[in-house]
Amino acid sequence: MINISHRRRIICGVPCLPDWQASGHRKREKGSVFKPQTSIHITAIISIMVLGLLACSNPRYINSPSVHNAAFLKKQGDFKLSVAGTGNPSSILEEDDNSKKSLGFDGQAAVAITNHFMITAGGMYRSERDHYRNDDLFSNVSNSINVEYTRNMFDIGLGFFTPIGHSSKVYFNGVFGVGLGKIQSSETASPFDGLRSRSFDADVLKYNIHPSFNFFFNNYLRMSIAPRFSVLKLNNIKTTYTLEEEYKLGYYDTRKHAFGVFEPAVLLQAGFRNNDWLKLDFGFNFSTDPFTTKSSEYDDRPYAKLYNVQSRNFLVSIGLSFYPMGNRR
Repeated sequence: MINISHRRRIICGVPCLPDWQASGHRKREKGSVFKPQTSIHITAIISIMVLGLLACSNPRYINSPSVHNAAFLKKQGDFKLSVAGTGNPSSILEEDDNSKKSLGFDGQAAVAITNHFMITAGGMYRSERDHYRNDDLFSNVSNSINVEYTRNMFDIGLGFFTPIGHSSKVYFNGVFGVGLGKIQSSETASPFDGLRSRSFDADVLKYNIHPSFNFFFNNYLRMSIAPRFSVLKLNNIKTTYTLEEEYKLGYYDTRKHAFGVFEPAVLLQAGFRNNDWLKLDFGFNFSTDPFTTKSSEYDDRPYAKLYNVQSRNFLVSIGLSFYPMGNRR
């Protein structure tokens, strides 16, 4: 069992020496002079790092990006509804049993309550499955493992829109939103072994700042580019992982930290002749892996630290947008 209270750096679940030891120096004291350690110590440190890398665990996913809610609103009363199916490329194109599968759907709405302010809302659902040929928790067993996830979220936002320049061909939107959802994951060995069954469930709270630039090229083609920024926090965690397993996989960090994610997106929208109320959407949705800032034990300067828990980094989407109530785009 890893002693959590003992503050040490971890590389892929394996404890490593503190920075001042790993660099071959004793902890600095004011006015002291250091001498490098012998090559034997350096070799031992390198060996520990190599063993740590070999012991890296398979990633576990706590985040998946939603489809960009591109409103394309211009005046009070404009209103849109959209639906889209989503997936990662391997889910759609590959048959490899070791590939990562992620499929789902999104539903969204936006309404202009004035000539410059709007309300947005959206919901998402994801079903995901990862197959790994190595068991990262029981290395002495040759089983492969299946990790499955379901996640859902509902979000609401308040924002504004305004034209850039006099041509009304480019609009800037800014939305601040909050999302509430849930993640449920389970993993089992293949062949099945009841002793190798684990689960992880949590409530999800997500704040986001959602700026976007909307380009109206003509009546039949538009594009929206959105550099989205989000903060993710897991609450009410229920799990059957041991504390040591949580620490190795990165789940333990979700108990203590809120995570930042950068989720840029691009959406292309195509129209149909004589059907201004209907649009075809193509989306490209990205996400960085979660990160947070923390102060080093030996340095007060903050630094970005990546954790083993990850995000689905890329999803494509295809869907339809509807502009009812006589909205002419």
